[in-house]
Amino acid sequence: MKTSLIKLITLCFVPLLFSCGPSVTVTDAWKAPNVSETTDDKFLVMARLDDMTGRQRFEDEIANAMRDRGIDAVESYKKYPELNLNSELSNGELNNLVETFRKDGIEGIVLTVLKDIKTEIRTTQTGGYYPSMYGGYGGFGGYYGRYYSPYGMGGHYVSGSQRTYNSDTYKLETVVYELKREPNKQLVAVVSVNITNPKSANEVAPKYADKVLSQFE
Repeated sequence: MKTSLIKLITLCFVPLLFSCGPSVTVTDAWKAPNVSETTDDKFLVMARLDDMTGRQRFEDEIANAMRDRGIDAVESYKKYPELNLNSELSNGELNNLVETFRKDGIEGIVLTVLKDIKTEIRTTQTGGYYPSMYGGYGGFGGYYGRYYSPYGMGGHYVSGSQRTYNSDTYKLETVVYELKREPNKQLVAVVSVNITNPKSANEVAPKYADKVLSQFE
């Protein structure tokens, strides 16, 4: 069981013996009133995952879903293949990175992080709005620079006990920033998603992308 969980952390999901298929559920979402103004921007899609296969799959699906909706998007692993999304950056390095994005015509960021893994299904509190729930997210630099761990916003893996659980729940979060705005006003959308009973990245990533993009339609 422990070995299987370690592999699952990477989101390169291995087949597991679950009686039902994966469930992809939006648990919370917020978007700025003027989020539609960003649809003409060029977005860089980033998935902060330990495993490159999982990262590529999620970036591909999210970018494809955006392009299907007429939004210009490019995967970070294609645009910047040398970029390690899980490396901690100094303020100077982060500023240089953002400046590189801007010089390359990147106007927005869509960043997905794995926040937590639970070994039993729990009730998730929904609701909330930007000033109270996401006020600390600020600009892209603050979020990305502080939460460089693949577990994102302070999330951590909680080791399971010896008893058998019915399923595992993965808590992911996608945040959207528009770099053209003032640093503390760049956040334009947040979507939190629970994935239960995952079997493969190929199966889960397309559903995740559709769930995230549907929040902005």
